[in-house]
Amino acid sequence: MRISTLLLLLVVPSVWASELCDKDKGPTGLIECLNFNGYYGEYQWATCLTSDHILEISGQYHICKDRTRHYCWYKCMSEVHRQNYGPVSHDCQCDPKQLLPNTSLPQQCYSPGANLSCYWYRNCLEKKHFCKPPGNAYVIRYAERFCRVFEEQKPKLSPDAKKWMEAVRKCQQVTMIPLLRDSEDKNCKQIRDKALASYSQCYLDPGEGAKSICDVSCWDHFKIFWAIRGSFLKLDTGWGSLKGLWNIGTQCTSPEIQENCFERNLKNVIQLLKLNVENLMRRKRRSSDSFSNDDILNRFADGVGEAIATALKWNTHVMNWLAYTTKWVSLSNVDLIIAMADIKALGIVTAPIESVNFEQIINDFASAVKKGTLRLQVDGYNIWIKSLASCIDKSCAITRTLAVSNEPPWNGATRIFHSNFGMFAGIAMFIMVIDKVLF
Repeated sequence: MRISTLLLLLVVPSVWASELCDKDKGPTGLIECLNFNGYYGEYQWATCLTSDHILEISGQYHICKDRTRHYCWYKCMSEVHRQNYGPVSHDCQCDPKQLLPNTSLPQQCYSPGANLSCYWYRNCLEKKHFCKPPGNAYVIRYAERFCRVFEEQKPKLSPDAKKWMEAVRKCQQVTMIPLLRDSEDKNCKQIRDKALASYSQCYLDPGEGAKSICDVSCWDHFKIFWAIRGSFLKLDTGWGSLKGLWNIGTQCTSPEIQENCFERNLKNVIQLLKLNVENLMRRKRRSSDSFSNDDILNRFADGVGEAIATALKWNTHVMNWLAYTTKWVSLSNVDLIIAMADIKALGIVTAPIESVNFEQIINDFASAVKKGTLRLQVDGYNIWIKSLASCIDKSCAITRTLAVSNEPPWNGATRIFHSNFGMFAGIAMFIMVIDKVLF
């Protein structure tokens, strides 16, 4: 165990502060504005936490100086900036005369124990930071789904994968606990950014002696991924959370190992297709929903996937799918990837029917594109699948063309222009900005 810095307990007045954070009783999560030695007399927020919890959330970096104390004060400068002396930064400064942050949450919210509750996100985090916009809410709900999937899939995972998932779900909660103690209110975008950053961090280095995702079997990796995907009846903007786990292999020290493992072991159970899609305009009222540009793109991709799955009557009892964007060619043209997984072959479901016949599914898809029989609509807009290709590798850098459509299946359809309203007007503006930056 590496403990390179001891958490100082010198407060003014020390007796008063020690009584507030009792050495044996806490309470956990109590926040006070205190003055510690070494910070030029400046006040900062401090939180009463258990020594074990401080050790955990600091990555084995801090611990109570008085080893007889079960609880002690954790200074903001130590927690946020790992600085035990010097000036107090703006985000940690406080006025002892001002009102304290809301600490009305149950004590267990601040210090999750060995028996983690998947309801921590709604009972603790959402009560402190309620995020109504769907794109932000999905990020928090994703963590809850990840937690629940572990409980459902645990008997079907290898020992390494079980240990990894248990460590990750604990890591995710521990990483986001500071959001409950923040002295300043965070907006939903800040909550979302913090959550997304914590996911990748925890996948790669979950702690608790667990392996990195880079060292877990790729079979287990994608079994976990598709189990989480299956927990969303409608993915909508949820791809913003899922893509971290889908693409995490690129952050490994040797990403080619993950790529080779995927191609060697999973090609028969996961298939990827690349589509070139054109959006054909049909007038509609502007939506009142508030989405970020990324969420607009993610929502559109999921809508295209849903429309295809419905039109081709995919059996989602044994096959799940995922649609996501790659790059935008022009204001009305986009490339999408559709990943399809045989969830029965992966061991996620045990339906008493045959596994997926990918060859038949892909042939039917290609035939419909060639014949122009896929009359798809997404959010009131007509969609034209102009080409379909199979992906040779997971990144879809190498493809093989399967079908090309020469005419749109919609008679009299018109392309989108800048004057159109609705969801794709927002997309057009976003792409124009990107075009200027990149070109």
